[in-house]
Amino acid sequence: MNRTQRAQNAQSPSQIKKFVACLVTVRTIVVLIGQHAHRYDDFVKYRFLLRPSWVLLHVTVVAAIVLMINLGLWQFDRYHQRVEFNKIVSARIVAEPVPLVELLSALATNTKTSKDLEWLNVSVAGTYLDDQTLLAVNRSQEGISGVDPLTPLLIGNNSIDGGNDDQVVLVNRGFITQTTETPNAPNSLVQLIARVRVSESRRFGELSDPATGKLSEVINIDLLRLSQQIENLNTEIYLEAINTQPKDSAELARIADPVLSTGSHLSYTAQWFIFSFFVAAGWVVVVRRKLKSG
Repeated sequence: MNRTQRAQNAQSPSQIKKFVACLVTVRTIVVLIGQHAHRYDDFVKYRFLLRPSWVLLHVTVVAAIVLMINLGLWQFDRYHQRVEFNKIVSARIVAEPVPLVELLSALATNTKTSKDLEWLNVSVAGTYLDDQTLLAVNRSQEGISGVDPLTPLLIGNNSIDGGNDDQVVLVNRGFITQTTETPNAPNSLVQLIARVRVSESRRFGELSDPATGKLSEVINIDLLRLSQQIENLNTEIYLEAINTQPKDSAELARIADPVLSTGSHLSYTAQWFIFSFFVAAGWVVVVRRKLKSG
């Protein structure tokens, strides 16, 4: 072989570098493919999760979990609201009575709302308008069904709170059974210790009273509705009698104190959170079974 041929067959340093770089690159690709091949296998294995039916399942599961968590938070909020309500009511029902005229004045000047005054004890004097008595029906107390006689009270000049003649408040005088005849109200000046309540409204799904006409029985103590037939009636608050001088009929039972409990809100909170965990766990079980079945 002559010198020219040997020179042609010889590889230049640049060619050697290119060959080495190519060899290293190829080996690197082979190594990387070997290291990450399981990732591709995993993708193929879990690719079924992207099918439309599975996507719909994922969306349903996520929506159910979000809904249940929000319901749990809502019940937890209701629990705290009930705790706060119990705290306020328990303090108000044992407070010393205040003159009713002070509360009526606060309502008239908008310095207080009816909700600010509910459950407070008040003192008031006046004369019952017995001929305008009506009954609140569908009431129960201690497991007994009955009615509550409602009688307007005309607050007189001689009242202990200094009210005016033209002020009328409705008084729930107590509870009687269905078979008991409605007793007449005292026909002289009476002095009351009573508890403030706010006007009632129809709850969803309940029966309602006729919108017009004179009522002798009501389902809800809706003061605005009753003002159509009771002149000068205060439409924001009414009273539940606690003590009356002179005494009212012995057949009237005092309206029971409110039940101050937190109810089942806390247990419902735990239930919704547990349900959301079960839904998530159920999704995991379904996916794992699919993987095992191939």
